Amino acid sequence: MLRSVLTFFLVLLMGTCIVSSASALGDVAIFSEGTGWISQENADIQRAIVFDNLRAAVPDVDEVVYKTDAEIGPWAEERIDDGVADILIIFGWFPTTLYTPGNSQVDDSIAERFLYGGNIILNCADYAFYVTQGGGANGENGLKTIININADMWGGGTAITPTDDGAKYTPSLEAFTSERPFKSEQIVDPWSVEVIFGDNGATFFDPGIIKLNDSSGRVGICMQEPNNGDLPRGQVLIEMIDFISQQPDVLPPTTPVEAKGKITVTWGDLKALQ
Repeated sequence: MLRSVLTFFLVLLMGTCIVSSASALGDVAIFSEGTGWISQENADIQRAIVFDNLRAAVPDVDEVVYKTDAEIGPWAEERIDDGVADILIIFGWFPTTLYTPGNSQVDDSIAERFLYGGNIILNCADYAFYVTQGGGANGENGLKTIININADMWGGGTAITPTDDGAKYTPSLEAFTSERPFKSEQIVDPWSVEVIFGDNGATFFDPGIIKLNDSSGRVGICMQEPNNGDLPRGQVLIEMIDFISQQPDVLPPTTPVEAKGKITVTWGDLKALQ
């Protein structure tokens, strides 16, 4: 009897100490008011593919919306540390309300806090975070400043073919030439390469996703090139989000989690680890 009572209290004590990192997919905002390396017409076609088909393909997604530059910053700020992984899709032009052009916001931009707050940015076409108001005002330092590692996307003329993961998770992906791929050897702590859907048989990859360690924060790229308007970016974006929805850190908890007494990992905590 005593052993049973002790076991009960031990289980109860353990239950109060368990940290749940599980969240769920939240809302998806699509921004195509500005574009880089993709025509406005083609970006609107791709965004419509996502808008019309995403919720049917990925039922865990909540609301799917279009947002303007003026709207996207407040939308993202409302979703920092909200307990779900919200997603922003952009087409090679980085909204000014997320990040002031010119890299003056070394820390604490909405874009950075959005990622470190457990959310996701997926970029198509031009170099991620490079082009904004004023053209290439952010340049290569836009990416470096926001993700806080010395990573670049120089790699013009990279012949990409789908990987095994690409064939499994992004069956719409086809061989193409990426002009601005990620380089796996440059992805270092606090980030890591989560999945590579297409690569050059070595370290250059596109599409793919890098993940903020101990967080649901992610940056993904999808066919960063300017020459082929027929690439199935919209469908591949849907497949990438479907992949994300299957990952343990964005699966909804199977039982309600009581926040009292639990440890919450926030943007500020993650920044303090660097």
